[in-house]
Amino acid sequence: MTILKRLTKPFRRRIQSMPNDALFQFALPNSFHRVSGSHSLDLYIGRDELSRRSLFLVSMQQPPEMKSSQVICVGAGKRKDGQWGVSFALIDSKFEDIFSCFCDDIIESSKDINKDNGADFIANRYAKWQDMLTKFKGDLLERSAIKGLVGELIFFKTYLVPLVGEELALDSWIGPAKADQDFVCPEIWYEIKSTVSGSESVKISSIEQLDTQKIGELVVIYLDETSPSDSEGISLNSIFESVHHSLSNEELKRKLKDLVLSLGYYPRSEYDKPVFKFTEMARFLVDNNFPCLRRNNLPDAIINTIYVLSLSSISNSAIGD
Repeated sequence: MTILKRLTKPFRRRIQSMPNDALFQFALPNSFHRVSGSHSLDLYIGRDELSRRSLFLVSMQQPPEMKSSQVICVGAGKRKDGQWGVSFALIDSKFEDIFSCFCDDIIESSKDINKDNGADFIANRYAKWQDMLTKFKGDLLERSAIKGLVGELIFFKTYLVPLVGEELALDSWIGPAKADQDFVCPEIWYEIKSTVSGSESVKISSIEQLDTQKIGELVVIYLDETSPSDSEGISLNSIFESVHHSLSNEELKRKLKDLVLSLGYYPRSEYDKPVFKFTEMARFLVDNNFPCLRRNNLPDAIINTIYVLSLSSISNSAIGD
């Protein structure tokens, strides 16, 4: 393997300033360059001996066992210098965009990780991507899922973080783990529904979503599609970037990335659309008097159900600012 750090310093700086995707295009077979002189880990990107796009880690730590996927081939072995080498190579060129996103995420999320933990961290990060690719196969999220995630991120940024702080807000976001509610804080929970302005109803996807002993809130986020040129427009990429940038440390940023990755989202150009205008947020108190289906009032034969709730009929439960 040829490491490009032997190039002259000015030329090496020009190479290292290139976007990672451009560097893959630049690299010759079996040649790699270090991602950054300031990165805490010895990470390199380039092309392996088969000319496959590759991410390569050099570490004193023996890496845990990792299995290749249908998209990424993983290899590991001890080098002549006594260190370990771990490679992630793209198998199928039709997934080049996904692999570039994977490399960007590994590089960005590991920039402050101690070298002693580098191999373990990257193996764990790779496992999260492997799970996501197995589940979503690199497909884009459906439009309804995009809108729902935009709504949750808007609620997180504009309401929950100012209320409870960024750390507790992230810890409370358990919807991605298939919990009954989207956000569960120590004293209250929040279920988020995204819909268009003027909508008269929202869909409740399970009995347990609103049937709980703890008091909670049904939060309706009103989002209308608008032009990409709208200065007030919000895309999934833009709201994610805004929330990510607002977090105060790298650990919280990694936690946010983990949450959205488990939902099948990672930043890619396709998520610059659709664009929405956030018009209003309405909150409704869900307590024992709230009109929803209750498990103890249903026949045992009914295991689960989906129902539609009239917003005008719950106006008495609306919470003022």
